[in-house]
Amino acid sequence: MNHLIIYTHFNSDSFSKAIVTEIEKILKERGEVFKTIDLYADKFNPVFDEKDLGYMYGGEEAPEDIKKYQDLVSWADELTFVYPLWWGQMPAMLKGFIDRVFSNGFAFTYDESGAEGLFKDKSAKAFINTGAPYDYYKELGMHKSIKQVTDEAIFDFCGMKSETIFFGNVAFGTNDERKIYLESLQNYY
Repeated sequence: MNHLIIYTHFNSDSFSKAIVTEIEKILKERGEVFKTIDLYADKFNPVFDEKDLGYMYGGEEAPEDIKKYQDLVSWADELTFVYPLWWGQMPAMLKGFIDRVFSNGFAFTYDESGAEGLFKDKSAKAFINTGAPYDYYKELGMHKSIKQVTDEAIFDFCGMKSETIFFGNVAFGTNDERKIYLESLQNYY
């Protein structure tokens, strides 16, 4: 199985990066094939603008900066997204990646009967880190809302089976709590 990890955090010492490092370690130990995209290190341009409409809806070829990411997504059987939750949402960098890379004709198509996902042979996982405690977001209904956006409106829409995992209290929790989260990653691969 080919794994593509898509990592979004500007700080290479973040807990999000620790998750990526641990996932890479697990996959390597299991002999799995993986590649990692670091959107900040790549200086990915997340701004969707008028020029993107040409390949999104106008039948034009995607520009090289987008095509290289689409080639990686095409190569992968499983996509893993790792990111912090900022203001109840994914970072703008990742949202822009999805806007620009998961384009019409690549990730989905539209016709008179509606949308059809083109990634039916892929699965996705999202590991989302929050500063607030896990139970706080769960009780507010944020987990349900976020899963509806990530699992249903993005991954399922594109045809993928998906799973979203939350790690809460990351910023203010203990090292032992974060260690337990890292150890739990074994359960997902």
